[in-house]
Amino acid sequence: MTRLFTLLACAGSLLLGACGNESSLPVATGKASVRAINAIEASPDIVFLIEERSLDQISYKSMSSLHLYDDLDYTFNFDIRYAGDSENTRIASQAISFVADQDYTLLISGTLTNASIAVWEAALRTFDSDATVFQANFAHASSLLGTVDYYFAAPGIDPVMGAAVATLSFGEAAPPADFEAGDYVMIITTAGDAGDVLYTSIQTNFGTASVITILPFDGDADDNAPVVVRAIAAVGTAVTMASTDHAATVQFLHASIDLGIADIYDDEMLTSQVIANHAFKELSADVEISAIENMYRYTPAGGTSMVTVEGTLNAFPGNRYRFIALGQSGGFATDAMVLDHRPIDSTVKILLYQASYNYDFLNLYAVDADTTIEDKIPFFIGLATGAEVSTARLVPGIYDIYVTEFGETEVLAGPVRIDVAFGDVLDMVIFDTVDPVQLEIVLFP
Repeated sequence: MTRLFTLLACAGSLLLGACGNESSLPVATGKASVRAINAIEASPDIVFLIEERSLDQISYKSMSSLHLYDDLDYTFNFDIRYAGDSENTRIASQAISFVADQDYTLLISGTLTNASIAVWEAALRTFDSDATVFQANFAHASSLLGTVDYYFAAPGIDPVMGAAVATLSFGEAAPPADFEAGDYVMIITTAGDAGDVLYTSIQTNFGTASVITILPFDGDADDNAPVVVRAIAAVGTAVTMASTDHAATVQFLHASIDLGIADIYDDEMLTSQVIANHAFKELSADVEISAIENMYRYTPAGGTSMVTVEGTLNAFPGNRYRFIALGQSGGFATDAMVLDHRPIDSTVKILLYQASYNYDFLNLYAVDADTTIEDKIPFFIGLATGAEVSTARLVPGIYDIYVTEFGETEVLAGPVRIDVAFGDVLDMVIFDTVDPVQLEIVLFP
């Protein structure tokens, strides 16, 4: 009994001693904010994590939403998933010791195999209820631009020396600055030369009490401009401040076997011909679009005034579009889509369009070369007529492509042999043929 009391007393002394010492764990005194920007052109959506907890998935030319955390030490990680892998691959990490009331932005750039991170720090901004301004954070994320000057002013104001709002090189950010809400144009010039204009944006309206990050990125395969300026809000939503020197373009795809060879006009009087003798399965070259809203009218080739089908394309400057005529006699239609040809270095991308009207729903198989589809799972299931599907899940290899009706195994088209590697993009359309029980798979360059 004496020994038991002695042990309890010793244990009590140890507990009292432990309570009397200050904890060695860090104590938060406030909050800081963090977000990340993806500037890797050939990347899939990048998973942005704090330690091992996922925060967002960030596509190219985009920013995550804003996240608040205690002013402690953290490691931020960036992961991707290669096609065929069951686990993510970590491509970059960055440790940051948060300071209360600060805002941290991480720019990830480079390549998937050699990524780098720049960290920008500024005071966390709040606004009064009667604020009339917004905060602009100017940064630089275009590898195609050297050191440049930024001019940010109302429309119609030309750049003059001494009026630049920032002078930046790749990976840099300027101190935040306030601007009155309203319409603004972004002009980029060679550093120190206001007359050497490299980029002029369309005008964009900015509201009050918002924090906007404004920065150029390298244009990708779906941009007509080599450089694209984006204005991204703290919540992650973005608008493109498109170049005034690079209009939108459109390709015309003839996908109706019943429509016949057609001429295409963009005016009601049929005097402005855009495409002549447009034949079934033909994909035109890019045609520049000057208007935002475009009405295209199809007539039988050869000057007849009978409009067989018409449709509208609402275009945004700098983008690339595809305008498609499809359907059957008595039910012709048009469709419009933004192209998605940006290569991704972690996968093979398929851009697939289902243009058949003989079959409402189709399956597409991608099987190892010289094998059958027996007991195989379709790569795409239940593709509806007019449905465009872009995927990023095919691993490199040699495949045979087949098409069947949904729920059936009888081959309607194929095999079409493909030999693909990471970064390849397949532009594929399924067409009707003169044989109503057969289809054709066409791959466009």
